[in-house]
Amino acid sequence: MQDLISIAIMVRDSGNILDEFLKRLNTQKLSMPYELVALYYGEGDETYKKLRAFTKNIKRIHPKEFNIGKSRDLVCSLAHGNYIITPSIDAVPASNHWLRELVKPLKLGVADVVQGDIACPKKDDSNFPDFFYWERNFMFYFTSEGNCFIKNYGNIGFSCINLAFRKKVWENGGFGGVSYCEDKMFQKRTITANFTCTYSKKALVIHAHTYKTVGSLVKRISNEGVGWKQVGVNYGARLLVKDLLRMDLHIHAIRALFRHDLKYNSEIFFIILRPVALFWGNHFAKRVY
Repeated sequence: MQDLISIAIMVRDSGNILDEFLKRLNTQKLSMPYELVALYYGEGDETYKKLRAFTKNIKRIHPKEFNIGKSRDLVCSLAHGNYIITPSIDAVPASNHWLRELVKPLKLGVADVVQGDIACPKKDDSNFPDFFYWERNFMFYFTSEGNCFIKNYGNIGFSCINLAFRKKVWENGGFGGVSYCEDKMFQKRTITANFTCTYSKKALVIHAHTYKTVGSLVKRISNEGVGWKQVGVNYGARLLVKDLLRMDLHIHAIRALFRHDLKYNSEIFFIILRPVALFWGNHFAKRVY
């Protein structure tokens, strides 16, 4: 197998953020060669043609065929390299050393999996206009569902937003079997098989989402609940009540509201919506949305 990095991305119809990701990918400084492999599951041809200009190693599927676990495995199966990166295309590298730092522990034999750092954009970042207020400082993930899981499986929360691993790790178990939280299923299989992991703060990407409506936010969080259930994690009533009673966050929300930092109902009621939607998805939802 070649000493090669395979950057495996999954893309639906995308706009300027994909352009920015590809632009920053082209500026990376490292001595190792890399390839871009892509799975396209959008409906139009514009994004597909854009990707074809960067790679011929691209697979196209119908949007209805997309399943996050199976599809992540599908794009990884296209990789020729012995190191695989699974970046989100709406996460942009913070420097031109991102790729080098992400694979460095793998190349040195320090670890089998590397979780790169993820940061929220600055307020005036044109790549992320109007991003969700609670993305700041990872407050979006304030609930307790993953605490025991992370403690039991490596003390690092894997996220495919910025993840690197040896191909043999993926071949051991992969991402399949879940319709959400595929990175957590991969983490469970990886640590159970005694592979090692580490965290790289130098391999930083900037990432955030926008949820302007309550409906879009609830669907996203409910999907997390479904995924955690498929991984084997129960978000029970005790944790629900505990998270709902986070008075520090309620006070934070009130202060942010008075500062006019919360623009949408999804942001104003987030501290209540997240635990409830997570509980719903974990116990009652039949599918992801």
